[in-house]
Formats: sequence, C-alpha cells, structure tokens
Amino acid sequence: MEALVFVTTELSPFTPGGIGRVVHNMLRTMSEADRSRAIVLMVDGAVNPRLFEAVFPGARLVQVDTAKDPQRHTNGRRVPPDWAFSDTRWHWRSAAVMLALEQLAREMPIGYVEFPDWHGLAFCTLQEHRFSGLLPQACIAVRLHSTHTVILNAEARVIGGEDLNICDMERKCLRDCDRVVAQLPRVAEVVRELMGFSAEEWNDRVVVHSPTVLLDHQAPATHTIAATAAQPLMFTSKVQRFKRPDLFVRGVSAYLRAHPGYRGQACLSASRGDEAYAATIDAMVPVDLRARFESMPHLSQQAREAAFSQATVIVPSNFESFCLAAYEASLLGARVILNAKNPAFDDDSPWRDGVNCFKFDGTAIGLLQAIERSFNCEQPIVPVELRCDPWPWENWQARMAGHAGAAMSEFEPKVSIVVSHFNLGNYLCETLQNVLAIEHQNIEIVVVDDASVDEGSIRTIESLIRLREPRLKVIRLAGNVGLAAARNIGVQHATGRYVLTLDADDLIDPCFVGQAVRALERHREFDVVVTPAAYFIDGQMPPMHGAVDAVDYSVFTGEARAAGLLENRFSTATALFRRSALERFRYDEDLHCFEDWSLYMRMCDAGLRFLVTTDVFFFYRHRSNSMVHAPRDASMRHIEYADLLRTSAPAAFRAGSRHLMLGLASPSRGSMSAGTIAAEPAGELLSRMAVLEHLLHGVLHATTPFAKLFRIPRYFWRQLLPLRRVIARARSAA
Repeated sequence: MEALVFVTTELSPFTPGGIGRVVHNMLRTMSEADRSRAIVLMVDGAVNPRLFEAVFPGARLVQVDTAKDPQRHTNGRRVPPDWAFSDTRWHWRSAAVMLALEQLAREMPIGYVEFPDWHGLAFCTLQEHRFSGLLPQACIAVRLHSTHTVILNAEARVIGGEDLNICDMERKCLRDCDRVVAQLPRVAEVVRELMGFSAEEWNDRVVVHSPTVLLDHQAPATHTIAATAAQPLMFTSKVQRFKRPDLFVRGVSAYLRAHPGYRGQACLSASRGDEAYAATIDAMVPVDLRARFESMPHLSQQAREAAFSQATVIVPSNFESFCLAAYEASLLGARVILNAKNPAFDDDSPWRDGVNCFKFDGTAIGLLQAIERSFNCEQPIVPVELRCDPWPWENWQARMAGHAGAAMSEFEPKVSIVVSHFNLGNYLCETLQNVLAIEHQNIEIVVVDDASVDEGSIRTIESLIRLREPRLKVIRLAGNVGLAAARNIGVQHATGRYVLTLDADDLIDPCFVGQAVRALERHREFDVVVTPAAYFIDGQMPPMHGAVDAVDYSVFTGEARAAGLLENRFSTATALFRRSALERFRYDEDLHCFEDWSLYMRMCDAGLRFLVTTDVFFFYRHRSNSMVHAPRDASMRHIEYADLLRTSAPAAFRAGSRHLMLGLASPSRGSMSAGTIAAEPAGELLSRMAVLEHLLHGVLHATTPFAKLFRIPRYFWRQLLPLRRVIARARSAA
C-alpha cells in the first residue's frame, strides 16, 4: 500500500505545540491499516523511537536533522549548502525535507504527504513535484494551522527581511499544493482572502477535515458544569500578541471589579515564550488585583485537563485555525467563552452562542458582558459536538482524474536561446559551445550583438555570421541600444515556443532546458522556470559536475511578492519563459539597471506563476570588470533603485504610496555603500540594518505584509561574497 507521510516540526506528547497535537490525534484515531502505512517525518525535533512506537503502534518515525548536511550531490542532484540559503533558514529546511522524501520514495510508493502551512516547509518538495516529477502519484497537501503570514497580519511586531521571505514561501506552497486541508470552512476563506488567491484557483483544492479531539486522562463529559462564584477564569493559549492575553486581563479585571462577590481566580495557564511581552501582560494587571491573577505556565496534560474540567475557559484570540484547546475544554465540561471575531468560532463552525459557548464581540467590555452572561445563564449549556469529516487522502485518484497535467503536445517544442552580447568576445564562443551541448535538440540560438566596439568581439561576431549554422541567428545592431532593448530584439526574432535568456559570459547546465520544457508542458498554469545560481570566479572551472561547491550561490522563491520589493528574490537574468510571457511583458528599456528585476516584479504582480528548481542549473561568471560590478557612487545607486520602484513596483502599492515608495531610495539607503559595508564587522552591519528596518517600519503595509528591512540589491551584494556568508550565518544564529 502507498505510504501516508506527515511532515512536522512538532509531535505530542514529545514536544509542545498545537500542530504536534493535531498530528498526534490523527495518528491515534486513524484505522490500524492506515497507521501501519503512516510515516512521521520529524524535522529538527528529537523523539525517542521506542516511546514513539508505544504511543503510535504500527507507524514509522523518520527524523531529519537539518543541522547535518544531507546527501546534496547524490542521484544527479546539485543542491546548494545550508549557508547559501540567506533568505531564510526555512528555505534550507524545506530542501532537506525534499531530499528525505526523495530517499523515502526510493524505498516505497508514497500516496499522500501532508505538510503544515507554517514557514513554507513544503516549498522545495512542491517545486520538485512539478519540475522533476518527484512523488508523481502522491497528493501533496498543506494543512492550515496559523501561517507566519497570518500572525504578521494579526499582531503588532517588528517585521524583518526573513519574515518577508517566509511569507513568500508560505503563499507559494498554498498556491502550488494539490490540496489545501482546512480544519474549518471559514478559516479557508479567510486565508484565501489574505493570500490574495482567486476563488477559481482555491476552492477546488480545499478539503475540510477537522481533526478528532482526544482527551488523554479523562472521559468526555456528558454535561457542562454549572457556574459558581469560585469557578476559575482561565486563559489557556500562548502568551503571544495575536492570542490576546491583554484582552483577557482587561475583561477579567473589569469583571472582578464589577462583581466583588466573585471569589474565583484568573489563571493564565499558558507558556511564556516571549518573556518581554509576558512582562507587559503582567504589568497590565491592576495592583489591587494581582493576588487574584495566577500564572500556571507549566501544567502537565493531566493537570491541564483537571483544571479545565472545573473552569470557565476564555479564548480571546483574533485568529485560530481550529483551537483544539477550546474543544478539549468543552468536552471536559468547561464553560467556554469565545471571541466571535475569530473565524474559527463563526456561525458555520460547531460553536453555538448560548448553546455550547458564549461569544463576545472582541472588546474588553464585550468580554465582561460575556462572562456576566455565562454566570447569569439559568439554562444549562452542553459540550460542543464535533464535525466528522472524511480523511483528506481519501478519493484522491478520483478527484485527480479531471485535473491531470496536460501531456506533451509534441516531443520537443522549439526553444530559442537569446544571448545578448556587448564586448564579450572572449567568452561568447565558450557560452555558445555550452548552449550547443544542451540535451534538448530542438533549439535555435539568437545572438544579439549590441554594437560591440572592441576588435576581438567584432571578429567573433563576424566569424559567427560566416558559420552558416542553421540553428544560429546573429542580429548585429548598428548602434548600442542597451541590454534591455537587446533582449527585447532577441525575443522578437525568436520563433520557439519557449525562450531562455542567457548573458554572453554565463553557462547553463545541459539538462536544464529539457527538464524545464517538460515541466511547463505538463503544467500549463506556469510560465517561468527559475534556477538557483552558482558563482564561479573568472578563469576558474565552473562547478558544473561533481560534489564541489561554488564560491557563492543565489537562491530564489520565484513569486517573491513580499521580499521582491526590497531585494531580487525572483530569479537571475537567466530563466526559461513561455515566449508568450515575454511578448506580454517586455524588458523596460527606460531602465539602465535592474531590468530583469523589473520584469519579474511586473510578471509576479500580474499573477504569472514561477517554478523554482532546488538544484543549481545556472552558472554565473564573476568578473571584476562586469557591468554588475562597475563602480557607481551612492547617489547613482539609489537613483537606480528609485527608478526600479517608479516603473515596476506593484500597481496598488505604486498608486497608494508613491512618495513613500520613492523614499526607500533616500540617502539613508545610499549611506550603506558597498565600500562602507565591506569595512564593517558583521554585527555592526546587522545593527545598521536594524536601524533601517525601524525607519521603514509601516511604510510597506499597503498591499501585503512586506518587510521593513532593506537588503543591498543582488547586483551589489554579489561582490561581497565572503561577508555575505558571515551575515547569513549571523542571521541564522540570531
């Protein structure tokens, strides 16, 4: 039978966390046949295998330690090392999980893989699922818990560059997965609206599956306890901003003041992960009421259940995907008070105001009134009734019958390789030899010479014209028009269904074009295939084969809607496009820099979809005299960035925040010149970045939760290869 794989960073009873409790409950309540084919892929969390077997008999445990370097160069793969993932450590974790799943797939057939939505852990697996055919028969699902994106939109906090990259990964995972597992219908709709998905691309993939609620130490209650004057009022979520412990303190304090006859305690039975924020909550308790508030952060599950069964449990949070704690409390007989603004508690959920709970309007006064209603209610209330949904892996093949990717319409569609050239005659022949070695045979090569003036380049172009190679077109421009215009001219002369853009001094892996074409032929909803870049020093051999790492890398998320405004996380200049995409979106010829960044930003804003490979297929030659590394003063750099934002930033942002947007290219940004940064220790650099983060806080919240942290644009960043590694490691350690 095909395996069921559950990828998680948490697992009850071994680690804390609601995600781990959901996985625990699913494993405990599925049939023996399903549990015998279930595999838990535990990421960066130690679990005793013997205890695992005792709790989940028949299931298999596979533990992935992403601090250890996996086999990145086996089976033809060329995955960058962990330090190369400078966007976020979670991108690296997703790559390590992908490699672990690939290893599992060689041992057994896999029919279903379920990821949590949190931090985009499914990113690399989903991209390889589409690109290289990893797990071809499996349903890859993402279960809605509480994404980092949701949390950023539900609470006030400082947002950094890593936050933005995580948001992009989470969104892409939800956009590309086969199934979205929602624990409640309204939660799915809220997430869809927040992520900006259309109903057409979302609704058909959503399945509702509410996890079974289990009690470890008590049997479910047959009735809800009556209200008494000594009954505790309990807050049982994390002491975290969007869980609203502040609302609990304000509403309960008001009730204590208004009802002196009430003798119960106010209990915060919650973990205190953020001690600084927990201290602000402690300080909110009025001095005269502090004896009435009790903190109980480390209750065992048995003690927690016993406390619930005798209490009124209050859940004031703004967002929950399900809230197991509320269900557990109700099944234990507790009286439950819920925030009606929370989508998990709306009228389509099992919660009924005055029947199995009391709801309030999300304000402190509303909470006071709900507590009063609970204590004054003469009619008994009852425990909540649970939903009974089919397992999300059931009926997958039947649903997929009408949604299979389109078959290849022809064996090898033509691909046009557009090579722009200006005074690079010393490298052009090597690049063209590399292109001619491409395994995909149906290609044409369009070389656009942008009026080169050095003698070697002129001789090279003239010799190419004399070759009479049927697959080669040489367009020789009479005057220099610039890189963007040269690429547009190359696309105009291209006749292939697909176009690969390549600079005259860079190299591409021979197998990339064929794999990318097959992926786009199978998945017609995608338009662009993006590959990480490996950098090699001019004069040295490119790391195209074997297990030798490059001197540096760039990794991408493709659809970088959030981070892409502040740094190019879309792609290098080299990618494989549908020609129709490049005909619709031309390179902006008004720009003198960042023309590829501009193109991707506009494509992404229009909703085009990108596939991102995990393996490196593109090799960038690091030349000290290249256009990228030509010296420019600070004023020129922030003029170029301002021009990028002026021409290419998302339309809604550009319309609503034009002057603030241009302020991103202000002198505060220009002061971080390449020379200044190179002289600074990494710790001081991170400190200066934090200052910029503070300055830009709130500026970019107009459309999506953009980061407030500016990073040096990719073109300038490449020359700081050693320092970049130091900063990436410093960020990971932080």
